[in-house]
Amino acid sequence: MRRRFRILGSPSTSLLVQSLSDVEVFASFYRAYYDGVLSFLVRRVFDPEIAFDLVSETFAKALERRRQFRGDTAEQEQAWLFAIARTELSHYWRSGKTERAAIQRYSIAVPALTEAETDRIEAMAGLAGLGDELADALSELPPDHRLAVELRVIKELSYAELAAELGVSEPTARARVSRGLRTLALHISAEDVNALIGDTA
Repeated sequence: MRRRFRILGSPSTSLLVQSLSDVEVFASFYRAYYDGVLSFLVRRVFDPEIAFDLVSETFAKALERRRQFRGDTAEQEQAWLFAIARTELSHYWRSGKTERAAIQRYSIAVPALTEAETDRIEAMAGLAGLGDELADALSELPPDHRLAVELRVIKELSYAELAAELGVSEPTARARVSRGLRTLALHISAEDVNALIGDTA
C-alpha cells in the first residue's frame, strides 16, 4: 500500500507553484515531504549519511528546477519530487557516490548528522524487520562489519557503546557500520526490500 504523506495547507494546492512567487514557501514544501523522501531513500541505500546526502541534493535540485514543474496539485508535485529522488538514487547506484551539483551551485551548507538524527534514519530503514533476508545478507559481510551492524541495528547499541564493545574508537565503529550497511544494500535488492517493508512512494 502506498503511504500518503501529510501535505501542509490545502491538499489541492501546490506549494511548489506558490514558491515561484514566494521562495519562502519552499521551506513549507521541504517540511511537507522531507520525511517521506528520506524514508524512501534510506530503505534503499541503508546508509544514513548517503540517504541524507541524496535527500539534500534532491531538494536542492527541486529548488533549482521548480520553474520546470508543470503540475498544479500536491499529488503532482509529490510525484515530480520523487522522480528527482529516483534519479539521484539511480545516479548513486551507477557511480557509487552522491552528487552535490545543485548543492554546490546554490552554496548550500549541509550540516553534519547528529547521533540522534542518525538513529532516526537508521530506524526508518527497518532493517530489524527483514528477517531471513537480512540474515542471509549479513552472512556475506566480513565478520567485523557484520558484528558492528548487528550490535548497532539489531541490538540498538549507541555508537559509544558499540565502540566500547568492539574495543575500537567511535569513528572506527561508525565506519564499520557504514561500510556494512552499504554492502547490505548491494545484497538486498530494491525489489526484495519493497516486498518486505513496503514501498513508501
